Amino acid sequence: MKKILTAISALIIVTAMYSCKDRSSGAFSGDVSTKKFMYQYADQRVAPPAPADSEYQNDADSVYISITLDLDLPQGNSIMAHRIREWVSEQVSLNHFLDEMYFDGNLDDGQAIADYYGKEFKEDIEQTLEPPIFNGYREVLVTASKTFENSKCVTWLFTISEYTGGAHGFQICYGATFRKSDGRLFGKDIFTNNWEKRQRLDSLIVDGLCEYFSDGVGEKIDPETLIHEYTDEKIGEMNVALPEHGPWFTSGGLDFLYQQYEIAPYAAGMPGATIPYEKLAGLMTPAAAALLK
Repeated sequence: MKKILTAISALIIVTAMYSCKDRSSGAFSGDVSTKKFMYQYADQRVAPPAPADSEYQNDADSVYISITLDLDLPQGNSIMAHRIREWVSEQVSLNHFLDEMYFDGNLDDGQAIADYYGKEFKEDIEQTLEPPIFNGYREVLVTASKTFENSKCVTWLFTISEYTGGAHGFQICYGATFRKSDGRLFGKDIFTNNWEKRQRLDSLIVDGLCEYFSDGVGEKIDPETLIHEYTDEKIGEMNVALPEHGPWFTSGGLDFLYQQYEIAPYAAGMPGATIPYEKLAGLMTPAAAALLK
């Protein structure tokens, strides 16, 4: 009887050890479920008057403020879900210059993340409402959402649009792809460092940019006429710098997107391209290519 009890005890201990290991590893497989968390604030207030001796006076009697955060976040306690929530949280602060005001609370609480940044935006806007007021509109819109998923990875898209006066607002948009098994983020490191293969990649990006600008002007643009906004070099003859953010996996291929002012003036929008996966054969690292198998 004693031997039986000893064997049962050992089995229980071993089972507990493996159970704890599974939970602590946070490995994930299957479809990623999400939940939406919102923060919304809207207000219209009288514009603070400019001093009588000011060279400039207000051109608006009131100021309308609109702040919206629409965050679709992964659920569960896997490493992947935690890292995506952490990534989304950090992007909000990084792209609004909130003086390193990062959310340091419980990342499992999506509503707390949305509320924290919403209140930071509100405080930041209120600090800028100093006379003279040249435009009576202040708006911030932040979104995060799942846009692509297969059995091995998932992509989240982050956007922020902001207008705080001036000639025009600004917008940021990019994605990030995470491996489901361990939450690893894949970005520029998905490509091999082979020089010849990198030249092939450059050619694919240039072709995509030519197509983007051709659609914009209604006529065919070739690499000879594609000039970098800030270096005055022909883009087809230079080593093409990858976008600051991304690229990321989508259902149609790998997305490359340059932000406003990154390689072209504001009027050009956000130049980019979606390169089909079959054209990228041999250009990605084994770890990145495995996400598509």
